[in-house]
Amino acid sequence: MTRRLRFGSHLIDLATRELSEDGRLRPLSPRVFDCLAYLIEHRDRAVGRDELMAAVWGKADVADTQLAQVMLKARRAIGDSGEAQQMIRTVAGFGYRWVAEVVAESDDPEPPPAADAGITPDEAPAAGPAAIPAPATEPAPRPTSPDRRWWGAGAVLALVLAGLAALAWQRQRLASAPAVPPPAATTAPAGSVPPQADNLVAVLPATVDAPAEWSWLRLGVMEFVAGRLRHAGQRVAPSENVVSLLRSGTDAAALAERVQRTLEPRWQVVPQIRQADAGWTVNLELRERGGAPRAFPGRADDAMTAARIATDQLLGAVGGTATEAATPAASPDAEERLSRIDAALLIDDLETARRLVLAAPAAVRATPELRLREAEIDFVAGRNEEAGRVLARLLDDLPAETYPLLRARVVSGLGAVHVRLGEIAQAERETTDALALLESHGDPALIGKTHMRRGVARSLLGRHDDALADFAQARIAMQLAGDSLGLAQIELNEGALNGMRNHPAAALASFERAAVQFERFGISGELAAALANQVVAHRALLQPAAGLATSERGLALLAGPLNVETAQLIKLRRAQALVDSGRWREADGLLEELSRAIDTAREPGSALLVAIERARVALARGQVEDALALAAPASAATTGPDLDSARADAWLISLRALRRLDRVAEATQAAQAFSTWAESTGNSSVRIQAQLALAEQAVAEGRPSAADPLYAQALSDANRQNVPLDLAEVAISWADTLIARGELRRAVPIVGQLDRYAAGDFAAAALQARLYRALGQAQAWRSALDRAQALAGERSLPPDADPEPGKH
Repeated sequence: MTRRLRFGSHLIDLATRELSEDGRLRPLSPRVFDCLAYLIEHRDRAVGRDELMAAVWGKADVADTQLAQVMLKARRAIGDSGEAQQMIRTVAGFGYRWVAEVVAESDDPEPPPAADAGITPDEAPAAGPAAIPAPATEPAPRPTSPDRRWWGAGAVLALVLAGLAALAWQRQRLASAPAVPPPAATTAPAGSVPPQADNLVAVLPATVDAPAEWSWLRLGVMEFVAGRLRHAGQRVAPSENVVSLLRSGTDAAALAERVQRTLEPRWQVVPQIRQADAGWTVNLELRERGGAPRAFPGRADDAMTAARIATDQLLGAVGGTATEAATPAASPDAEERLSRIDAALLIDDLETARRLVLAAPAAVRATPELRLREAEIDFVAGRNEEAGRVLARLLDDLPAETYPLLRARVVSGLGAVHVRLGEIAQAERETTDALALLESHGDPALIGKTHMRRGVARSLLGRHDDALADFAQARIAMQLAGDSLGLAQIELNEGALNGMRNHPAAALASFERAAVQFERFGISGELAAALANQVVAHRALLQPAAGLATSERGLALLAGPLNVETAQLIKLRRAQALVDSGRWREADGLLEELSRAIDTAREPGSALLVAIERARVALARGQVEDALALAAPASAATTGPDLDSARADAWLISLRALRRLDRVAEATQAAQAFSTWAESTGNSSVRIQAQLALAEQAVAEGRPSAADPLYAQALSDANRQNVPLDLAEVAISWADTLIARGELRRAVPIVGQLDRYAAGDFAAAALQARLYRALGQAQAWRSALDRAQALAGERSLPPDADPEPGKH
């Protein structure tokens, strides 16, 4: 049987379990690959959902959310979507079918794609002037540890800040907000709702005793009941929190236990739905912590009316009363359609949600509630411009003095859209307007989301203190809303912002707290982002062993449902951790794989980061021309401020490579250009690197008197900023120069500043060994040398650090 099958620009190899697009590998998780392979192999017929679950998981009792997530990722991997269905078609009420044309190819393997260094021949640096001998005062090149930068405003942080955590759409029903605010909230400013008692309610998915076409009631009634309780002023955990906990399985008892352990609610509400000849019965079982369960039944001709009756009875038991809607009332038919859409959105089934919107009667489709759902579907699907148009038209149609809470939702949603579109100032204005509308309306969930969105906008505008204040207010509001996932997202955003502010210790603490929460919920994508950022923070703090251990945790997530970009990020951070630990050969394999897999046109930032990491390793190995060929184009790349620190890395690598190639005059011009550009960035770490580059260039030109003030200023700035990696880069370079000149007394206090890091950082330990040897301190030298050798991995010690003092 032929095992290599082509469809469009894609080739799937069933034997090697690889998918490629235009010759470029597209990494997939095992389950996503199995899903694609099974549908393609059985393309002559439709495949039922249970059959597909059994093929992919080995069992049919898999949560709907798990299958929906895998199908979403499978479609994305091949450029398809639930809306287009050009390759995988949904068979309503049954399963899926592969519909794209497939052509079998020869089983003879194609040659692997050539390694792509990210540059073209015409981008290679031009030959410089004749070689200029380096002055004797410059230390000899040392193939030891590559430079490592804390990308304080790096690409992954910007992605987390602007895309992953902060822009999650507010999916609660419009009627879910309190129509009448709690008394204290009427005078409190937005975001400062007073503390509440232990009163969190968690509504679980319903059990449904009815034909299969009513399966949507399982989540639809869950969200309806949660929304109605919330609308009456109760503190209810967002349904997204509960659905996230479904990923570990569908067993009702186990889910209830996970909800109690993770969300710690006082009450759990378990809906039970049954259809009979006489109509519908919805029974809400109220389970209070430490108390006996109580039942609140509702009976009616339709399920949603029965759910409303049961919920209104239950409200008295939890201290609430039913209230009128704060938004235009929906008809029973519209209410059912909205609940069905909400059920689909909770499991990211965008195709079903969109189909329900499009099939709605004209009068229902014109309602504000359904128009908001339409905008949400567009937003989640990445159709940002269309989402903005839907929201803008809705805002124009809403009377200015009517339904301020509804207007706040629309305006806050516009802010989320405009961050996605890069219109940051507009987003900041819209979220501010939304918060003004919320000043007298106590909806902590919306207040929290809107403060988080404004914090993102202000972060990207460079208003970091204002952003931190927004995140702090969002934290309080989300605590009151019982939104544990929202709190984890805030931690992720605060960590990203602290990284941008060059505060890696604070960033690390936030990322670690976020990871704990995401792991409890089993959310692999956000957990991967938190772990990836922890690796960067460990680099900045000179903690290579901790970075390596964290990257190992990230690798374990590759077996789960991660998208391609997140999987590539995990591999990049693993490669960096391996480099920091001296495990260069392992790092080579990952970096080579990434250089082939990353689409430079679609992901220029990721491609640039990989090229810079490869350049670091090449320079440390003494492969100077290779390092220059990789770093020079990166230093000249046109990027945004989020990649300034990465570009500064590329500048430093390029300059050091030029000097090793005796192209000192060329390096002089480049160092001046680097300094001019660094001043324009406003980034303190970038300016420190530029000062360091000028100091090293002065040494190379035989001007030590010019170099020392530059080193001193760079070291002072690094100490003031208190980022260990910045401090180490400057201290190691200056101390090397002083030791080479024989100025040991001046080198001692500089090397001493790295003593606290020498136990775990190879470069710091190697510098100590070099200094102690020059001082003739045999015992101290031996101790430092043992530490350096234990940390070296594949790295070599400096030539003048190894021989015992007094021996040659």
